[in-house]
Amino acid sequence: MIDFVTTDPLRVGLAAGAGVLWMLMSGVMLTRGRARASAVAVDALILSASQTGQAEELARHTHKALSTGGLTTRLMSLGQATVADLQQAKLVLVVASTTGVGDAPDDGAAFERALMSSRPDLSAQSFAVLALGDRSYEDFCAFGHRLHDWFTACGATAKKPITEVDDLDAQALKQWESYLKEWGGAAMQADANFAATTLIARERLNPESPSAGLYAIDFAIAEGATWVAGDLAEILTPSGHRRDYSIASLPEEGRVRLFVREVIKADGSRGEGSGLLTTLPLGESVPLRLKTHKGFHAPAGDGPVLLIAAGSGLAGVRPHLLELAGRGRPCWLIYGERHPLHDGRLSDEMRGWQHGGRLRKLDLAYSRPDDGVKIYVQDVIAQQAPAIRDWLGQGGSVLVCGGLDMGRGVDAALKEALGPDWLEAALSEGRYRRDLY
Repeated sequence: MIDFVTTDPLRVGLAAGAGVLWMLMSGVMLTRGRARASAVAVDALILSASQTGQAEELARHTHKALSTGGLTTRLMSLGQATVADLQQAKLVLVVASTTGVGDAPDDGAAFERALMSSRPDLSAQSFAVLALGDRSYEDFCAFGHRLHDWFTACGATAKKPITEVDDLDAQALKQWESYLKEWGGAAMQADANFAATTLIARERLNPESPSAGLYAIDFAIAEGATWVAGDLAEILTPSGHRRDYSIASLPEEGRVRLFVREVIKADGSRGEGSGLLTTLPLGESVPLRLKTHKGFHAPAGDGPVLLIAAGSGLAGVRPHLLELAGRGRPCWLIYGERHPLHDGRLSDEMRGWQHGGRLRKLDLAYSRPDDGVKIYVQDVIAQQAPAIRDWLGQGGSVLVCGGLDMGRGVDAALKEALGPDWLEAALSEGRYRRDLY
């Protein structure tokens, strides 16, 4: 078992994920009644609702720990679970994060919309929820609490009170580990450990901008390391906190590239992650590991793709552009930055891709141009709504990467342009994928 009194950040993170997984399991089974293989009776159903992959990873470790301990288990995303799945499990464990302003992650949103307004009979089930969140936000662990309340309303028995985890808090994880011991789990193992990784290059991309610096930061690739478009690099800060960054490159480019926006707080101090990455001397190392992010992997099929990003969010969609265009899928990029000259370096690469035929369509939006006419990516969506409907048709895909506020604006604009039914179907089918922070 994980020793929850440990101060090791990786082990602490694993414990947190375990709890979130239990929480997700509570909600997964109710998600949809779509046709698929019959539900299988198990001791424990582990469900994950994850926006950046943390809850998903922790759910995997929880699943492995419980199955190694001798329980029959099943692991799935909350968004895939049906009522039958829930009713076939003795214990439902949900590991769930909260994103935005008390919002469910994408793989939990469909479950919440479709099933949490109903009250299926779960009186034969027990459940537990591990909720991941950040106490600096007003709606701390809100989605986890909604799941807990819903399971209770359906007659399920709470095995334990909801376990709230603030930024992978060690004490909360210690409590969760004590629950895992009661339920017969074995020790949990990490997929990959952090390794000292060397900084090989760093360049400020907007040196003349009065705005916060935007940096391209390159790390060496560890021997044997690999990843796919959409995956994340996770660093460990000196204080033991973990920070995720979208990987802006593909392995064949010979580097792990990140786009990092400098964060300067109101008191003049630097953000912990960005401060480390933007000041670390070349040749020195940070603890880093590569992390799969299945929720932002390339959508299946060969249809057209609309990619939307702003600022450092281009990191998330850039490798997708390289990969998808290389496979012949038509790509349209809508990209937003602050100033066309001072903040336009990444736009220049995109223009080159358009001229070279890699990008079929490119729209650029600048929020702080000299003429004062602000345009955001959601404005472009509204202006291009008919063309976007034609481009996507019924089988196209949408990938979005950037800040939470941008993501909300884009979602509202897409609902207006495409209709909520199109977006909901695309979300459930994996054709609408978001990486928001």
